[in-house]
Amino acid sequence: MAKSLQGARITVTGAGGFLGPVVVDALARQGARAQAIIGPPGEPARIPPGAAYVAQADICDAAAMAKLVADVDAVVHLAGPASVAASFQDPARTVRVHAEGTAAVLQACRAGGVRKLVYVSSAEVYGQPLRSPVSEQHPLGARSPYAAAKIGGEKLIEAWGHAFGLRAVILRPFSIYGPGASPESLIPRIIGMARRGLPVVLRNLKPVRDYCFVTDVAEAVALACSVQRSELDIFNIGTMLGTSVQRVAALILEGLGVSCPIREDGDRDRPGKSEIYELIADNRRAREILGWQPAVPLETGLRMTIDGGGR
Repeated sequence: MAKSLQGARITVTGAGGFLGPVVVDALARQGARAQAIIGPPGEPARIPPGAAYVAQADICDAAAMAKLVADVDAVVHLAGPASVAASFQDPARTVRVHAEGTAAVLQACRAGGVRKLVYVSSAEVYGQPLRSPVSEQHPLGARSPYAAAKIGGEKLIEAWGHAFGLRAVILRPFSIYGPGASPESLIPRIIGMARRGLPVVLRNLKPVRDYCFVTDVAEAVALACSVQRSELDIFNIGTMLGTSVQRVAALILEGLGVSCPIREDGDRDRPGKSEIYELIADNRRAREILGWQPAVPLETGLRMTIDGGGR
């Protein structure tokens, strides 16, 4: 059973990042008034054009969060660094923002009378899956500080649900891509090398991922805000299709109309034993309960990314 978002007041944390402005836009198109928290003061951030109100605050500041979520109908929690590789370089910051920040948001929800939270977690929480595609019932197994921090955030939300009756939805998106992604992420790096006429040199061509276009993920967030269920719900957000890094690079070269060598250099930006070689979503639960399904095929999404300014 779904509830209309027309006139709903929804606070979105992390609204100044890659996914945030697209989520704000999806909520606005459903008639919601989205309040965007774009990040801490002094840090660069995108301004979501669809936001009814924009604020800056440290996600770990529970008092500031309490003011920004007071009396809203729901909170969408996106805030936190998204790089697995960077989490090995600065694990303390990763854990602070994802775990302590989530605790601050939960405290604010309780103080402000918020009864609904949508948390965007990550498929990284599954680690190396025992079976593929991976369902929501699969055991959690962190292989990075980022994944461990996301699991911590999920478990805090579970605890708040038991203790205080908070209705929560946890979304586990697989590999999100699209215009506006970090220039350090895989697809923008491939586009950048190919546009400069350089060989596409990547650390590992073998890993298989389930690539989900950013607007499809944003639509899942909007649906999660509208679903009306009493228990904690967890949904995989992915296409149920796996594509290797090598195939993604080949599709990008085809989309750009260029020919470049594609090869590995063997460099690692994460410890070798932390590598996850296949991560594909079983998305049947999201289809059945949320009524969500991916709309953008990978080839189309890559062309949209190229046209939208992939670096």
